[in-house]
Amino acid sequence: MSSLEPGSSRARQQPEQTNERRLTGWQRAVRWVLWLTFLGVAVWKSQSVYFSGLEWLALAAAIGFSIWCMARPLGGPKVELTKPAHLLGTFTSRTSWGLLLLGIVLTIGGVGGAGAAGFDLATGRATFGEVIHDIAIFIEGWIVETFTRGGVDAELEKTHAYALFLLLIPGLIMVWINLVPLLKRGTEFRVEADGSVMVRQRDSWEPLLEYQYSSVTADGTTIAFTPPPDGPPAITLPQARVFCRENGARLKSELSAQFFTGLLAGRGFEVDATTGDGFTARRK
Repeated sequence: MSSLEPGSSRARQQPEQTNERRLTGWQRAVRWVLWLTFLGVAVWKSQSVYFSGLEWLALAAAIGFSIWCMARPLGGPKVELTKPAHLLGTFTSRTSWGLLLLGIVLTIGGVGGAGAAGFDLATGRATFGEVIHDIAIFIEGWIVETFTRGGVDAELEKTHAYALFLLLIPGLIMVWINLVPLLKRGTEFRVEADGSVMVRQRDSWEPLLEYQYSSVTADGTTIAFTPPPDGPPAITLPQARVFCRENGARLKSELSAQFFTGLLAGRGFEVDATTGDGFTARRK
């Protein structure tokens, strides 16, 4: 009996449902709209040191709705995939558009701060020491006003806010983390009840015939099936931010690697696991 048949140790199992429930799509969408609205209003009113009534209202709406979402998620039961046998259904890569947009906004703010500092340095309006001093004054004043809840006016409006360039660090990190799965999405795939894999090819599903490929490489972002010179077209499957369409469960890259290394080993490949989510497999 094949190691992929239903009666074997690798037969598919429905993952256990937890006591938690998932958020619905509209809850996630509204939450992101409220937080991005607050961020947009804060940037729009950034010339003022203190929050206006509109900013407080936007912040209260975002926090209140987020708390309500945590207390009353209205989606189906939350499902967790904890072992390779739990992989059953259709898996696809998803991009966190909210985090990507937030990263872009932070990056734009950082570019603005860096541009202002660079322009003033280039035109002689400020020296390097003055830029560093302005950054230190801004950070110190912001900390003081935050901990005193506005009780002490640090007169941040008198600084040039060069410190905004620091937003480049979290902004670029967030953009990179969320942009990579978008640019390297890979092809949607489906795991059948017998453990075999189907790959979406345009409007149809085609079986993944592992023996037609000479090597398989996973790097935590994608799993690339490389054919020999006279073989079929190469196939790339997603490994980063992969979710099951049927139950919304996230497929972690490490678990994805475990599933495919087991699948390939059973198909006669020699597997070399390099990291927790990376591996290289070659056909014997």
